[in-house]
Amino acid sequence: MAAKSPKDLRIRIYDVGFGDCFLLTFRYATGSPREKHVLIDFGSTASAKKTPLAGAIADDIEKVTGGRLDAVVVSHRHRDHISGFTTGGGKKPGDVIRRLAKNAMILQPWTEDPKVPPKATSPSGTSLSVTALQSAFVTSLERMHEVAESVAARAKRLRPGDIETKPGGEEGAAAPGAEAPAETDEKPEETTPAPESKERQPVGKGLQALLSFLGETNLKNVSAIKNLMAMSTAKRHRYLSYGDRSGLETVLPGVKVDVLGPPTIEDYKKVLAQRRTDPEEFWHLQAAAARLAAKPARGALFARVPRTDGDSSPQSARWFVRRMRGIHAQQLLELVRIVDNYMNNTSLILLFTVGKKSLLFPGDAQIENWEYALKVSDEKKKNRAALSGVTVYKVGHHGSLNATPKTLWTGFKKKKKGLQTLLSTRKGKHGSPNSGTEVPRKPLMDALEANSTLHSTLDLAGDRKEFFEDVLVKFG
Repeated sequence: MAAKSPKDLRIRIYDVGFGDCFLLTFRYATGSPREKHVLIDFGSTASAKKTPLAGAIADDIEKVTGGRLDAVVVSHRHRDHISGFTTGGGKKPGDVIRRLAKNAMILQPWTEDPKVPPKATSPSGTSLSVTALQSAFVTSLERMHEVAESVAARAKRLRPGDIETKPGGEEGAAAPGAEAPAETDEKPEETTPAPESKERQPVGKGLQALLSFLGETNLKNVSAIKNLMAMSTAKRHRYLSYGDRSGLETVLPGVKVDVLGPPTIEDYKKVLAQRRTDPEEFWHLQAAAARLAAKPARGALFARVPRTDGDSSPQSARWFVRRMRGIHAQQLLELVRIVDNYMNNTSLILLFTVGKKSLLFPGDAQIENWEYALKVSDEKKKNRAALSGVTVYKVGHHGSLNATPKTLWTGFKKKKKGLQTLLSTRKGKHGSPNSGTEVPRKPLMDALEANSTLHSTLDLAGDRKEFFEDVLVKFG
């Protein structure tokens, strides 16, 4: 191996709860500096119970790096990947990272490029008018935040009893394709039947928690986004799509980095598979409707007519009221799940290769993103061959059921032969075992534990109060 190649790599996995934060330190035998530091994501939507907050993690990053980051990779704009970049008065975690990344290379998906026109469907800025499906992709991403904000606000207004309890004790069944209510760390809220509503059943917070969680995950995170845009210099920013040169080779001598996602709309229209056939009109109308749903009415529609809420409605109408509220909640869930899937399909997928060892970091990329690299692109056979040799895999989307395609997993040849897997997650925040959508997904966890050396944040934050784990990868 050439002397300019790194001799080893230390990956520090921070326990941020439900989110991602990885610090890669490539160490060289010669040269100055001897260490090169790459931060991949920094965010959380549900912080770890017994570990430091983001500020302490940012301080640790500063200490480890000696005050210098060589590159910052932001896989996509979800809160659980960028909230740590939030600034405020020079004391927030994002302020610390900005100082460290003064001269760093910043990598983000092409959809984050501020120079891309609103009608763009690719990083070239070319506006296609072939079909409505190909237009307004970036504008749609912005409008989705309005939907997410509205859903999060509406979720806070839901009360126990707003969602009808099924005979089996589960809340309203999830809409087709949607995840069932998340299990939470909180105990279900107990309700005492009101005198006029003795038949009311105690209802947990599952669906309400899931709506809040997904809504907040997809909020715009304005401070973090602006910070990333201003971080380093404009010339050091790269907004990437499938097949682009990452530019990291100039930062990390001896390291090859392939960009395997996301594809552009021109590359692969199926990244929009979760959406309707007219995304621009769909999101415009849904955002407007969701805003109305989230805001309280200015006044009574029929001011002089006696009114009643669900609790005091006639007994014969109470089932109907609860049922309508449940349908409304499920529709909100369907909307925010579409938003969530849309955002995940903009994730960067990076493959680092040093000699015969390679490391895969796919962010939260889901199946539509993966399909292009594995099954559709002209280079699909080459990609599969490269991915077959992966020795370190950062488990996609915190261990969800649709972010580690079986085509990818079965293609790993290093299983039981040195494959190391990295998982940053927190149980009980997403999905449900009852519907087979829990995160992390148990069958996937079983496969990871049986066929690889799994390094999981679930094993941290015990009595020793550890908030990170170091994984060493030797090259040569």
